[in-house]
Amino acid sequence: MDHFSANLVPSGHNPSPAAADPRFGRRVLRAVSWVLLLLGLGALAALAAHGYMTMPLTSAADAHAAIVTIPPGMSSGDIADMLEREGLIRDARHFRLVSRLYGFESQLQAGDYLLSSDMGLLTVMETLRRGRIHAERVTIQEGLHLRQIADVLAAKGLVDRERFLMLAGDESLVYGDQPPIEKPVPSLEGYLFPDTYLFSPSMTEEQIIRTMVNRFVEVVLPVVEGRAAPLGMNLHEVVTLASIVEKEALLKREQPIIASVFINRLRIDMPLQADPTIAYLFDEHRPRILYADLEIPSPYNTYRNRGLPPGPIGSPGLSAIEAVLEPAETEWYYFVARGDGTHIFSRTFNEHVRARQQLNR
Repeated sequence: MDHFSANLVPSGHNPSPAAADPRFGRRVLRAVSWVLLLLGLGALAALAAHGYMTMPLTSAADAHAAIVTIPPGMSSGDIADMLEREGLIRDARHFRLVSRLYGFESQLQAGDYLLSSDMGLLTVMETLRRGRIHAERVTIQEGLHLRQIADVLAAKGLVDRERFLMLAGDESLVYGDQPPIEKPVPSLEGYLFPDTYLFSPSMTEEQIIRTMVNRFVEVVLPVVEGRAAPLGMNLHEVVTLASIVEKEALLKREQPIIASVFINRLRIDMPLQADPTIAYLFDEHRPRILYADLEIPSPYNTYRNRGLPPGPIGSPGLSAIEAVLEPAETEWYYFVARGDGTHIFSRTFNEHVRARQQLNR
């Protein structure tokens, strides 16, 4: 055997001097350890940053909420400053940085938002980015007149009561010379349709009025158009009578019957003598109508005047309008309330007197 053969390396295996050096392996291990350490620290930093961004300014118990209006064109920096002033975020600088990192700067939407100090930075930002706009849910009950509607909206902070009444009392202030409904009076009484609405706090009185009148046009006009109303009544007369029926009938099933009583009276030119038209003359609620009230000189006093009043005395619902369009066929001219929501109907005045005496026993 050749004495050099022991130092020969098989073909294909040519290790570098570094690979043969055990210090190389230790250096590799140290490098890997540093990489893992840096990755771990980065992960911890990311988790900490995420925790900070999701951590609310206050606890739920100490939180305060505010409706914030973001106008169109407002920059993310100005939004951040406003949110910090309102006490809804911890630091405006962080809001700017995060919105820049996430690319949200141009995605924050205008509108009204209900925000709280317990939401956390990312939640606030997502709310603005997704346009989760706050709106007040408002229900306008059937039969409410303009003053009552104004009270409901003002209580929600949505309108200035006096300005709302001024605008609703003269449609030209809202629509100019192009009103959506032809009628002989300028007031929009009866045409603010009773329904449940979502109104934004930044909406103007004009916008709210238009929304409610649009709802009337959408719901009522298709029902009225193409149908022959009793006595040849036009839309305004139908809505006016329906507003009285709405006030008199506590139960929807009696609306067509009560409508028939008033139509029977109109047919023979008999005064309607409807107490709700007297109550309409007072700002405050009157639990009882006094005999002296029946002498008030007003075109809305259906005890002193024959026929319909000049306009509606409230906003009738669709069922009351349909009751006027299709009243029951009756020979009744009188009715008296039982006190349980129903009425006793009579054909003659003597029958009516006996019905009242029966109820007073």
